[in-house]
Amino acid sequence: MAKDKPYYPHGSIGSLATLAKTLGLPPKLLFDLSEKATDSYTPFNIITKGGKSRDVFEPKYELKRLQKRINSRLFEHVEYPFYLQGGIKDAAKPRDYIENSRIHSGSKFLISLDIRDFYGNIQLESVRSVFKHLFKFPDDVSDILVKLVTREGRVPQGACTSSYVANLIFHNSEYSYVKKLRDKGFSYSRLLDDVTISCNRLIAQEEATEIIKYVSGLFREHGLRLRTNKTKLERSDDITTSYAVTGVWVGHGVPKIRRAERDMIRHSVYICEKECVKDRYSDAYHVLWNKVSGQVAKLTRLNHVQAPALRDRMGAILPLYDSKAVASVRREVEKMLKRPVTHHAKVSVIDAYRQLINKLGILGRTNKPLAKALRRQLKARFAGVPTKAMMWE
Repeated sequence: MAKDKPYYPHGSIGSLATLAKTLGLPPKLLFDLSEKATDSYTPFNIITKGGKSRDVFEPKYELKRLQKRINSRLFEHVEYPFYLQGGIKDAAKPRDYIENSRIHSGSKFLISLDIRDFYGNIQLESVRSVFKHLFKFPDDVSDILVKLVTREGRVPQGACTSSYVANLIFHNSEYSYVKKLRDKGFSYSRLLDDVTISCNRLIAQEEATEIIKYVSGLFREHGLRLRTNKTKLERSDDITTSYAVTGVWVGHGVPKIRRAERDMIRHSVYICEKECVKDRYSDAYHVLWNKVSGQVAKLTRLNHVQAPALRDRMGAILPLYDSKAVASVRREVEKMLKRPVTHHAKVSVIDAYRQLINKLGILGRTNKPLAKALRRQLKARFAGVPTKAMMWE
């Protein structure tokens, strides 16, 4: 049975020695990594879809490996209520933007909220509370974990632990807000910093304003504020609004893509077919095909009737390698085969190996015997290479 609040079903880790054993590290190494955690990131900048600049921090290998273990050995053992939809590994009941939209499908009224600079404004005390009060770890264990999942007192975007922290900081209060909203006939979900509230009846502006003020109180408890210019109120009978949750139309009983977007995807497949006739070997065509294939995958995921036919059309125009690209792949294989066995466990080498296996899949579309022979050589040389999950464990 799904719980109304996050719940950790295991006993407390009562000492630093037990924490080190749980995470598979010597206690001194665990301590050393926590002390230098802030300096164990590579900063870079990305431009968002909206054109804004955002600082992202990529953890270096040792810290990243430890954070992956914190995820797999601690965070992934938490039982998460279904109103939390983002960044949670859940094989039994997967969560993502599609499932998030499904919660609100068929509703009559939508309230969409966005938390301002969510990660950057999460307070250290909120992070400490996760380990101290949700996991019920003692202070010394909680403090070292806080250091390992934060940078300069903030939750860094780019760290693999950050989405779990973001899901859990309201662990002791969000559920009570959700319950009160549910009692009033509202559905609530949160995909990290995107909050959606819906209702199966049309409501007045005054009631919507009261709901927003009420939910804002949850965020204010943790020193967070709403981005007011992102707040949206929408009615399902208003054709001038998108009536979408995380990019998916929810005016129907099941989440769908509106006709305009479906037409755009169908037109993109047509464009892809035209470009294929011109040159299906170019890098630009490979990029275009991958982009359009992703759009068709969205239709498939939402069970749109057009999806199978569009997928068949995309299958008929797969990107291929020309003779120059084939020669390049052969050189890459030769170079990879010369890598010393002692380098095979390096992350960069494993990533290059897996990318090369993917390239051989493309090569196999036009020269199956060659691709098969090269793949056999690579797999023999790299026998025992760990999976991506095993690589970080």
